[in-house]
Amino acid sequence: MTSHMPEELIDSIQDSFASLKSWAGQPSKDEILSGNVFLVMFKLGWPMMLATFLRTLYNLIDTFWLGRIPDPEIARLSVTAVGQAWTFVFMMMSIEIGLGVAALALISQYTGSKNYDEADKVAGQLYFIAITFSIIMGIIGYFATPYALEILVGSGEDASQLVYYGTQYIQVIFIGLPFMFLFFSFMYVMRGWGDTITPMKITALSVILNIIIDPILIFGSGPLPFLGIVIPEIPFIGPIPALGVRGAAVATVISRGIGAIYATHLLFSGRLGIEIEWSYLKPDVQKIKKFLDIGVPAAVGRFGTSFGFIILWAIIYRLPNPTVAGSAYSVGNRILNITFLVMGGFAMAISTMVGQSLGADDPDRTDEVTKKGILAVASLMSVFAVTLFLFRNVLIGIFMPGNPEVIEAGADFITIFALAMPFFGVFRAVTSILSGSGHTKLQMGLSLGRLWGLRLPLVFIFAIILALHANGVWLGMALSNVIAAMFALLVYKTGWWKEKVIEDVPQKVP
Repeated sequence: MTSHMPEELIDSIQDSFASLKSWAGQPSKDEILSGNVFLVMFKLGWPMMLATFLRTLYNLIDTFWLGRIPDPEIARLSVTAVGQAWTFVFMMMSIEIGLGVAALALISQYTGSKNYDEADKVAGQLYFIAITFSIIMGIIGYFATPYALEILVGSGEDASQLVYYGTQYIQVIFIGLPFMFLFFSFMYVMRGWGDTITPMKITALSVILNIIIDPILIFGSGPLPFLGIVIPEIPFIGPIPALGVRGAAVATVISRGIGAIYATHLLFSGRLGIEIEWSYLKPDVQKIKKFLDIGVPAAVGRFGTSFGFIILWAIIYRLPNPTVAGSAYSVGNRILNITFLVMGGFAMAISTMVGQSLGADDPDRTDEVTKKGILAVASLMSVFAVTLFLFRNVLIGIFMPGNPEVIEAGADFITIFALAMPFFGVFRAVTSILSGSGHTKLQMGLSLGRLWGLRLPLVFIFAIILALHANGVWLGMALSNVIAAMFALLVYKTGWWKEKVIEDVPQKVP
């Protein structure tokens, strides 16, 4: 009996791994089209959930270390710089994200119809467009940054300092914009194909690298605050300079760049099922027109949303205490984004499932996926809302120790915003359905309406006209999500999004 114990233990471990793979492994193409909706959503969603959480760590790591710069004033300015930076970057990346949404719709529907050769060619065109636009937008963003920040922050007491620290961070990020575009392209291609695990693994490696080099470049050689670890000098070179907020940006670009290069290599090697050939990067006018037809509305919606958040920052900077409100929003938003991106993993899974179901001409499966998807995402956000409310002070305090005003303002932000989080879950699920179906004009209308038609007017009324200040900003943000969710459900009920965006062509099986 004893002699069989090692074999029994090995068999038990193997059975456990097999069971885990069955529940959490990458779903097959057939399973996406016919398996249990919640299980497939989990299989597709948890890697994207983890990947998006890991990507959020880039910002959280920056915020964590910059918040520990010994000078409290420089710490606040640096944290605010990181918060405003990503508003600019996401605005510039709206073109890539919009085209990525087009690639997701096309690749998922071609995959559902088993026309894999066309899926490969669509991926190639996405890479061509990503490379071209990333270089253009990176150059524009680099030189426009200081002027844009001067317009954004106005002429308040801290304006020049906010421009200085913000420019240091944002310009470096724009230099690395091509890497970000390439990796976003990789993620959208693999999402459409139905592989969400590979992007997660590469993201994890990139984040680990960022965790290691971020504090080194921020603080340079010497003891790190809080940990007591001493960063040594480089042999034959000397001490590492303390780059501060610019060091955080350099660390982000390096780590993202390594991940993007490796991901692109895998996609061109054909080891992931979908394969890009160099000839597929040659511009194809017909495919580019299709990309633009689907991608431009998504890009406009994303661009308009990002620009609207810049206007939101402009309002915050004009409150009585802008550095406190700005830091509270920056940190609170980073924390909220963890829940949004976790929720987004499951919402993005809906896009893949909807796209492949439409490609396979299965309306019953499409209806099942969308109804259960909306319910699942809204329920998840309800759980997050309760959790954040209970731990709001602790969470804000982790990132801004020694700043009681920021902790109080950030806790108020989370308290008010948490009330609307389930409604945002409904809104996010519906827009994911529209992404997967390729009906991005409807998605654009909802996104722009939520921000420009609801959020900004409500924030201005509550914060400026009614003089509720920071709490008025939080209230306007929350109420806009509630109203927008109602409109999103009306759009979903129309069923206009059920028409495919690909043409029925002869199937080619690899």
